[in-house]
Amino acid sequence: MSRVCVTGAAGYIASWLVKKLLERGCTVHGTLRNLGDEKKTGLLRGLPGAAERLVLFEADIYDAASFEPAIQGCEFVFLVATPLQHSSGSSKYKDTTEAIEDAMRAILQQCERSKTVRRVISTGSVITASPLREDGEGYIEFVNESCWTPLGLPFDHSNEFMEEYLSSKCIAEKELVKYNDRPSEGRAFEVVVLLLGLVGGDTLLPYINESQHFMLSPFTGIEPYHNALRFTQALVGAVPVVHVDDVCEAHVYCMERQRDVAAGRYLCATAHTNMQDLVEHYADKHPELKLARKE
Repeated sequence: MSRVCVTGAAGYIASWLVKKLLERGCTVHGTLRNLGDEKKTGLLRGLPGAAERLVLFEADIYDAASFEPAIQGCEFVFLVATPLQHSSGSSKYKDTTEAIEDAMRAILQQCERSKTVRRVISTGSVITASPLREDGEGYIEFVNESCWTPLGLPFDHSNEFMEEYLSSKCIAEKELVKYNDRPSEGRAFEVVVLLLGLVGGDTLLPYINESQHFMLSPFTGIEPYHNALRFTQALVGAVPVVHVDDVCEAHVYCMERQRDVAAGRYLCATAHTNMQDLVEHYADKHPELKLARKE
């Protein structure tokens, strides 16, 4: 079976993906920022098949060279995790966008040097594919892989954090898919980016993760998460949602069916709903719970 690399292996999506890859018989190289974090390493090493086929590496997006040992010998590289906030300890980069752009460029070079990588599969977000018109006045009539969110516009419900996150995702994704534009003779592998909706569902983690916080914000009323939900709806014109199991199956499909899945960007969402529908769904399914937010 394939030898694969999964970055940020202890994250919400990545840990579920590692579990699925091990179940399929893959040898998994998982990266974490700190191998001394026994809560995270213990979770991964406790997965079925981990004792035989899971190798953990320490790597940090702010030190892109640290990923090279994990990539060596792998056929597929899953770029799952990127930082939500800039590391205050970094003197090399001024912000997350600069760090991630440099890291994506370096990781692509590492994949080339490996001589084994056949495909890079990156976990993206639908917020990079907004159907907003370039002038910010309304939406175009469709959303597909040609859509890119116009940066620099005054988006509703935006703030410094959301603008930085959006910028970092867009620029990193453009850096990745640009690799596919190389002439075939100069291209060592392909890049696929899955643009995920808001991810919900079960978790292997012992705590509520960021994505689940977004989903639960109508209940909890926690303003930063609720505002992020409103920001997504204003940006995309909807709240696309998808189950974590479907997300990981999509990642694995892009690996197993390489001949059937062309390089490029793919939207990955089960439904395009809105905040009002989410609130009504919660109220209908859980009438005993008080909604902190009405929209």
